[in-house]
Amino acid sequence: MFIKQQKQPDGSLILFPQLEHKYSLIWMHGLGDSANGFLSMFQKYSIVKPETKILLLQAPNRRVTINNGHFSSSWFDIKVLEPDIEKNQELDYFKTTVSIEEIEQSKIMINQYLNEEVVKVQAKNVFIGGFSQGCCMALEVGLSYSQTLGGIIGLSGDLFPTTQLHQIQDKTPLLIIHGKDDQVVPCDFLSRSLERLKIPNRVNYEHIILSNLEHEVNQQVVQLMIQFFQKYQI
Repeated sequence: MFIKQQKQPDGSLILFPQLEHKYSLIWMHGLGDSANGFLSMFQKYSIVKPETKILLLQAPNRRVTINNGHFSSSWFDIKVLEPDIEKNQELDYFKTTVSIEEIEQSKIMINQYLNEEVVKVQAKNVFIGGFSQGCCMALEVGLSYSQTLGGIIGLSGDLFPTTQLHQIQDKTPLLIIHGKDDQVVPCDFLSRSLERLKIPNRVNYEHIILSNLEHEVNQQVVQLMIQFFQKYQI
């Protein structure tokens, strides 16, 4: 399906399609993982159309407070292991649980890749997604982007209360999948953070909670992703 792989200076991995490039998918891994973490999934399963270029981005290596300050690949520092579900929607409290500065730094990096792909194939053909921390960043970047994207996928993460929701993304296809048994990002925590998305104008939005799913990607999640791309890569 992919004619070649190309590693970038920042560690990101680009998979070039065998067919003429028509779509792009930007994907972000979770805390402590790498750009290679989802490589086998995209190689094994035909999740996207064969005209799709996949950009597996690599998070910077940073100190992570909840990991005793040890260095790890991380899109942003997490300072509190189990933040208060209700208080986390209060901006002052939220800013004590993560590094806002590092979120902004990562956003700049992701937007650079996103902007390049928009120039090549148009915003309507660019998709963005991620898992866990990568999900948070996909929602942060995707929902605030100034041009209508092809679609946004978020797996096992949550929506920052600081994320600016651009009205132009109200009709962008949005798929959020979470496990009912997720102990890392509890289902109730995610649901509380998504309340801001419940507006009449937001169409093509699905929030799916899967029973017997922990903080992981299983076959059922893969199938839902395949269905999403079959529907919206048109």
